[in-house]
Amino acid sequence: MTDIELVASVLGGDQRALEELIRRYQRTLLRTARAILRDDAEAEDAVQEAYLQAYRALATFRGESKLSTWLVRITVNEALKRRRRNAKARPAEVDTESLPSGAASPESDAADRQLKRRLDQRIEGLSEAYRSVFRLRALEELSVEETAAALGIPEATVRTRYFRARGLLREALALESGQRGSLESSLVITDEDLKRLTALKPHAALLRELERAAVVSSKVATLVDAVTMNSQVLYTDEASGAQRQINVVYPHEAGGCACSVSILAPLATALIGLRAGQAIEWDFAEGSHRRLRVDKVIHRDCPLNVKRVQTAT
Repeated sequence: MTDIELVASVLGGDQRALEELIRRYQRTLLRTARAILRDDAEAEDAVQEAYLQAYRALATFRGESKLSTWLVRITVNEALKRRRRNAKARPAEVDTESLPSGAASPESDAADRQLKRRLDQRIEGLSEAYRSVFRLRALEELSVEETAAALGIPEATVRTRYFRARGLLREALALESGQRGSLESSLVITDEDLKRLTALKPHAALLRELERAAVVSSKVATLVDAVTMNSQVLYTDEASGAQRQINVVYPHEAGGCACSVSILAPLATALIGLRAGQAIEWDFAEGSHRRLRVDKVIHRDCPLNVKRVQTAT
């Protein structure tokens, strides 16, 4: 019996068809819920609720996607709702040293919300295959293994789709400004970076960069591929075509690793806050005027620098 025939029989009141529907997809849906909730009892409850929701909405199923895909989507949403509810019920561990001093300003909140709205719009514009992987990996923070289990696809496929989805989102956000390499969209700085950089009593050039940057959360900065502190940046000097990769670090972390450049150095000051695909024209102390384009941002510290800093401390 095909999916459409099965649905039609269930809607016609055939009890055996309903039992067949449940039997056919029970294992898949339980695996999906377990991958997200990591608890057998919770997973079973989530699947039961998903079946109830699906039954109520069965008349809306038009066969535009597989019945299994439709049911998995309902199960994922229910499992994620339970996961978030359980997380709220647990007392959060707060690292007081990492909290910004004072509440976020209305301006920074507005900038964060605006970026999130733009991201949501672009995410919705992705195809279902890319959108589902991106939401689970980036927004729900599931691991590659959990995402693969939830969607019933290989881990390699999760990695490929997530990489492609991020690329599509970067391109869409860059094109919004009307010119790929322009700075019509604001620079981006995380609230934690802003707090620590301001404490450095930065020179005038860096202070100007901080003042014109939109303050956002770390998650948003990562999603839009912005250059943040302790991130690796692959950039191109458009005058010469030369490419280089640097690691933007705080002053006390520079010097031991060849790729590590202090934020107080002109190069790092020029690149901080840019997003992949953006470029900036910058005057350097030796009198040169260069246009630098960010090609790729890797949101982690250079392994060599991490090891050096740990050894030094």
